[in-house]
Amino acid sequence: MNVLGIIPARGGSKRVLNKNIRDLAGKPLISYTIESALKSNRIDRLIVSTDDREIANVADKYGVEIPFLRPDHLAKDDTPDQPVFQHALKMLKKQDGYEPDIVLNLRPTTPLKTSYTIDKVIKKIKEKNADIVRTMSPVEGVNHPYWMYKRSNDGQATSFMMEVNIDIYYQSQLLPKVFRINGVVDAYSYLTVMNGNILRGENMYSIITPDEESVDIDTEFDFTICEALINNVRNKKINDKQKSKPYENKNN
Repeated sequence: MNVLGIIPARGGSKRVLNKNIRDLAGKPLISYTIESALKSNRIDRLIVSTDDREIANVADKYGVEIPFLRPDHLAKDDTPDQPVFQHALKMLKKQDGYEPDIVLNLRPTTPLKTSYTIDKVIKKIKEKNADIVRTMSPVEGVNHPYWMYKRSNDGQATSFMMEVNIDIYYQSQLLPKVFRINGVVDAYSYLTVMNGNILRGENMYSIITPDEESVDIDTEFDFTICEALINNVRNKKINDKQKSKPYENKNN
């Protein structure tokens, strides 16, 4: 089964200017996803779908293919992912006669994804012959939907899940396990992208990712958090390397 990885990276981000190529701990944001995807043992072809020539130039320097530029009408703030992937598949079919079996959504805004997680998602969709596989994170404590409320304009709060008897779930340990989609890696069958719905499906499976991989960059604050995590890992590696060096006798 042939696997196509698509990194969707439009220009014109509003909250964070030039987000996809913004410097993150010394490298462009998009480079982290490119490097992890290139290390994957299961991706057969990797492309970037972008409308922006500057993003294309940066991506090209990191060794990824940019076979076309995305049209402007598919690079707006409210453009969903599915028509972007449909456009990519049609273009690759037209230009190269290329048609994959599996399509990966590798968002550049989740830069801490690993090749290991990418390969786990691909393995799962193949093993289960699934329509969709999505990475997820557990939802716990105060973030649980049973403890969430809707709020009116004047501040009145009502339970978000009216059918739930909240009295039963007065402690976090009593809450049922639920999981949220985190957008780290999604995989879809070709037919689901072209003819189905990539947001939901009857034949959908999941992979749970570590918390440190699940950071999604959408704001300046997210950048700060993510940069701190990256620097912390780098510092730990440096310290571990120094500790592993053999003792040197300076008197010799």
